[in-house]
Amino acid sequence: MKSVIYNLIILDESGSMNGVRNQTISGCNETLNTIRAGQQKFADTQEHFVSIFAFQAGGNRPSRYIIKNMPIDQVRDLVPEQYEPWGSTPLYDAVGATLTDLKAVTKDNKLALGSVTIITDGMENSSKAYTRQKVAAMIDALKELGWNFNFIGANIDVRATARSLNIDNSLEFCQDDRGTHEMFQRESNSRMRWFTRTNRVMNNFRQEYPSAKDSEERCRRRWDELAENMRTASSGYFDEDREDDKEDKQDSRHVEFDS
Repeated sequence: MKSVIYNLIILDESGSMNGVRNQTISGCNETLNTIRAGQQKFADTQEHFVSIFAFQAGGNRPSRYIIKNMPIDQVRDLVPEQYEPWGSTPLYDAVGATLTDLKAVTKDNKLALGSVTIITDGMENSSKAYTRQKVAAMIDALKELGWNFNFIGANIDVRATARSLNIDNSLEFCQDDRGTHEMFQRESNSRMRWFTRTNRVMNNFRQEYPSAKDSEERCRRRWDELAENMRTASSGYFDEDREDDKEDKQDSRHVEFDS
């Protein structure tokens, strides 16, 4: 029994990202390497898929998936030709469209989880299909299922923007080469910690997995508990000082010493 994790990165490709284009490509590739490492480390309990959606409007390319729901072992690193910042920022349309797609993919699998990271350096200014209220309601409903949402931004009030979308985890970065590199490094570290917490939650869930002999009420309660535990696992995504993470590190050092 494995959790199926859909790692979705919703990436601003508006013109203002051009100054950190190379560092953004490099950072996304670092994130892909983290997902590859997570797949290898937790192969018994996790199966990882990846999507990267680049969004812009009025530019030389439409908003589009660079990668869409591909198994991580089939994903190649990004190259410069795949990411060309230009145009304006249809943030709500990007989030709304990708969440609609991913919800449809996962709807028949209770062990499927979305881990959604939004990266932008500016305010919404050109969406047509989705409003902030509609996107915020979608995010809130998916969080109830245990999905993980994170918002990373520059040149805006990052915390307020995240809260307006019902996203609890937010990170602000300085939009230069160093700041962008440090942001992606912190995101990758946070992602691996989340994989570790997810592994712990699923190991506990596996011990009392609902069976055909269980009552409908007990089955419902177990699935509700799983969603609640995943919400706890997502809390403090960028926090480097969570006590349970420290325990995992201590356990890892102990194992390495004994071996």
